[in-house]
Amino acid sequence: MPSPKTTIDILDSVIRYLNISVGLFLFVFGIAGNLLNIVVFSSLKTFRRNPCAVCLLVLSCCENGTLILNTLIDVLASMLNDTFDANAILPCKIRAAFAQIFATISLSMMCFSAIDQSISTSMPERHHGINPKIMRRLIAIITVLSCVHAIPFFIYYDIQPLPGTNLTICRITDAGEVFSKYFIYINLPLVNGVIPVTIMILFGLLSSRNVHRMYNRRIYIVRLRLEKQLTGMVLAKIFSFAVTVVPFLIVYIIRYSISLYITDPIFQNQILLAQRVFTLLIYANYADTFYIFLACSARFRRQLKFVLFNIYLQQYRAKSNINRVQPIDRSFALTIDSGIEHK
Repeated sequence: MPSPKTTIDILDSVIRYLNISVGLFLFVFGIAGNLLNIVVFSSLKTFRRNPCAVCLLVLSCCENGTLILNTLIDVLASMLNDTFDANAILPCKIRAAFAQIFATISLSMMCFSAIDQSISTSMPERHHGINPKIMRRLIAIITVLSCVHAIPFFIYYDIQPLPGTNLTICRITDAGEVFSKYFIYINLPLVNGVIPVTIMILFGLLSSRNVHRMYNRRIYIVRLRLEKQLTGMVLAKIFSFAVTVVPFLIVYIIRYSISLYITDPIFQNQILLAQRVFTLLIYANYADTFYIFLACSARFRRQLKFVLFNIYLQQYRAKSNINRVQPIDRSFALTIDSGIEHK
């Protein structure tokens, strides 16, 4: 039977391996995928005028922010520090505050996109659901509210030793006080869980039903294809969110509640390993958006190919041809020189 120290070392090695291998994989492919999302949604006029697509564009930007501030920092900490202390690279307070900002904006964008699709598909005579100007204002308001909501996270989060281990952990300092109770019993299960998931699923299902009904109406085929595409992409992303984020919230609440009272080092590392697995799962939610869109929409694949090859590749070739030095016609130059000499 292995000694407790050996068991702890094994668990530490597993956690570190997961941080480096899976985390680096999610970071590289997530950043690349979200950048391609941004390129497609910002390049096509069809998407620039559509409020739902604008929400998906903002969603991709926030997901890249989360991958950089959380996934990348975890990977670097595991590579450079045996104690996985990510707080040495980026302070705990900054990570906690920005993680909350990006999470709130991402959840809001998903809710807005589902609501917009529900309104757009229920009113075929309109070319969009929420007015684009109103959508921009809503995005600005949510951004400001998210920053305000993150202020307590910046104040109350700090580095604390993990009981029974030599590790430190970034968590709330006022255990059992007002903000701690708000975070565990309101913010995680309701603000980041039940409320947005309910809104997404409800309006996503309404959008799906409305799209099927649009087939029986006289709708322009281009409009019908766009609504079908966006609805399918939003529904697929909602399913991914429910599969990856909800389990993480449950495990996080359990770990936070238990780690305050149990100091057994083996148990603490087991809980830390479980949390790490589900943390990587939630990182997958921020990295899989592009690949979900690519898998569920043939139209999105064609749009991606058009943007990359018909727009940007042709622009690159055109610039290359302009900057290229054209050779002088030697026969023409010889004729001119000969004429000048004869005179």
